[in-house]
This record gives sequence, structure tokens and C-alpha cells, in this order.
Amino acid sequence: MQSAGKILGVDDEKRICHTVKKILSKNNFEVTQALNARDALDKMAKESFSLLISDIVMPDMNGLELLKLVKNQCPLTKAFMMTAYAATDTAAKTIRMGALDYIPKPFTPDELRTTIDRALSEELVECKTSPEEKETINIIDVDIPFDQDEVAKYTGKEYAKTIGPSDMPVIEVKIPEPLENFCEMGNMVCDIFKKLGSTCKVGVKKSLCPQKSKSQKAQKGKTAKGPDVKTLIGIDMPFDYTEVAAATGPEYIDHLHHKGVIMRPYEELKKEFARQMKQKSEQSKVAHELMTEPVHKNILVIDDEVSVNNNIRKILTKKGFHVDQAVTKSEALKKIHASSYHLILLDLRIPEVKELELLKAIYDHRPEAKVIIITGYASIETAVETARVGAVDYLNKPFTPNGIRQATENALRFAA
Repeated sequence: MQSAGKILGVDDEKRICHTVKKILSKNNFEVTQALNARDALDKMAKESFSLLISDIVMPDMNGLELLKLVKNQCPLTKAFMMTAYAATDTAAKTIRMGALDYIPKPFTPDELRTTIDRALSEELVECKTSPEEKETINIIDVDIPFDQDEVAKYTGKEYAKTIGPSDMPVIEVKIPEPLENFCEMGNMVCDIFKKLGSTCKVGVKKSLCPQKSKSQKAQKGKTAKGPDVKTLIGIDMPFDYTEVAAATGPEYIDHLHHKGVIMRPYEELKKEFARQMKQKSEQSKVAHELMTEPVHKNILVIDDEVSVNNNIRKILTKKGFHVDQAVTKSEALKKIHASSYHLILLDLRIPEVKELELLKAIYDHRPEAKVIIITGYASIETAVETARVGAVDYLNKPFTPNGIRQATENALRFAA
């Protein structure tokens, strides 16, 4: 019987490799196993495969690194990824890097067979991401549970040693030994404590250290000593007027009072104030013109929550971006048809919008636009689907100002 296709399965868990092979062999697929990425690359150098199925979390080289190398060296090889540590961020990255699908573990035999059938039948199409954009995708994530040696490779051995079962650094804090003859009442080493072996009766009774009390009273009785006037140097002191003029100019001297205080006529102060206000107004006007000028930083935010729209606009406007807003489907479509935006931030749940209807409309009318998905209802499925359509990033709500700024700057780096 003729083989249905050659498949390379990559997973550092032998049990997973055997299970995948057992499931697919029943459908007449010829399955080759590899327990790590290096082994997979060696096998691919010797023979060709119709499909690569790879785990993501593996020691030495993770699945995203393997995917990147495979798509560079064997671009016609189809691939999809599987992982027990599914995340929307990783799912979107995987699709943008060229994988046809992303399957969370555990999966059923039917789910595996269905995904392979869709991949080999051309039903799933590879995302069209430029090589430049692919290079910007961060494929190293030491927060997922790699082997300790793998973490050490990127963070250093000292950090890797602190990683606990939850992948958070475990820091041992050594509590210092208590000082000998240390009195907690006075928060100091005390001779009385040394003699008595405990806090004195007065301290315990009044809840106040008698030693500190005496010290504070003594300090109150002392008169604070001021600075020696003879050692001070300053133009407000009664220097010779000629000497002051040499340091400050004749205008300062004209208004210098005999006690060293500047005295200026009221009318002159009014003119000076008016001059400063005019200068400030002109500076604000220039700044405002620069801020509102669209140039290449046109951004449209589409979200039915006005507060979200306003927050994103405030965050990005401070960075000099020109931000437009839409809160309904009709308003969004009207603005997409009327204006060209280099970046669109799109909420997935807008009233009257069915599934990815608005995202597809954006790419139909503005294929050059970059789209970032913002959603409070994140899921692996929507992360994968939006990436397939062309979204360059996928942000979960709530996000931080820094997160939205960074995503925006990354997307605009390759905007038309």
C-alpha cells in the first residue's frame, strides 16, 4: 500500500512520539521520530518530509527555533506545532513564523488526524509574513519550563539555579544573627541591657528607652550653630556694586536694593510676564502642531468601550502618534474606507460584528495596514485565526501602557 505521506514528529518525550506514530500509522502515514531539534535537522538533511509536527518546549533548541530554521532552509515543508504550555502569544508567533496550526496538548487522535488532513490538503494556508518581520519575533521565552541547562544558556548558571518548580526565581534570604546585648526597645546595643541581661524596668514600664530620652533632651537644650557668615560667597551679599556688576551685568545692579533684594518697577514686571506668556504660548502651539500632524504615524483604534479608546489614545499621543477612534462597526468601516491608516488596533468583540468580519474588511480595503488585536476574551483559536488573516500582534486586556507602546512601535517598524 502506498504511503499517504512522510511525516517527521519531534518531541523530547518518547511517549508522545510513539503515540503520534501509532495514531498516524493507522492512516498509512510514514512517520519518523526525533527526540530533539538537532536530531530532527539531521534527519531532514538526509530525506524530505511532507510535514513537520514539533513540540515547542524542548531542551537545547526549542520548537520555535526549529521552525525558524526549517522555514528558512526548507520553505516548502509544511509544519504545525504542539505544546502542553499553550498561550495566545506563542500561538500568534507560531502562525506568523509559518506554521499552519498550533495544537494544545493533550489532543485526541481525531484532532491530530483532522489537523494533518487540513494541512496536507491545502485547506490551511501559510501566513504571509515578510522575512524582516519574522526576524523581529522573539522566539526565546525562558519563562516556560525549559530544562535548567537551557535556561542557563540564556540567563547564566546562577539564575538557573534559583529556578523553582513554578519557574519563578527562588531567592534564599539569610536572616542576620541578632547582635549581642541588643535592646529592641531602644533599637541599639545597650550597656544597661548587658548588665541586666534584659531591657531595663524603666524602658519596659514607659515603653520608651531612657537612654534615647536623655539624648533627645540634651539635643533640645543645645542652640543650633549657624554658618560662619564670613565664609559665605554670594552676589546677594553686600559686595561692592562694581564687583556685582562684573558678575551679573548692569541691568541687575539697576534694581539691586541696599539690602541685597531685587526691586523692579511693577510696569516692567508686567511686560516681562507678558513676554514669557507669549513665548510659552508659541512653544505650546508648535508642540501641538507636531503632535496632531498625521505624517507616517496614523493609527486607528476600534473598540466599543470608549474608555479603552481614550486610554490608548492618551498613551500613544504622548509618544507623538496621531490617533483616530471608532466605537461602532459602521463608524470603523466608514473611517477605513475614507482614510489610510498604517496601524489599526482592533477589539475582537464589537456589536454587530460577526467573528473576524471586521479584520477581513480591513485587509480587503487596506491590505498595507498592520493590525494589532486587543481583546478581553483571549483564546488560542482566535490568536491562531487572526494571525492567519494577517494580524501582527495579539494583546490581552488589560495591558500596560508600556505593552501597548512597544507593540505599536514594533508594528510600525514595518508599516508601509
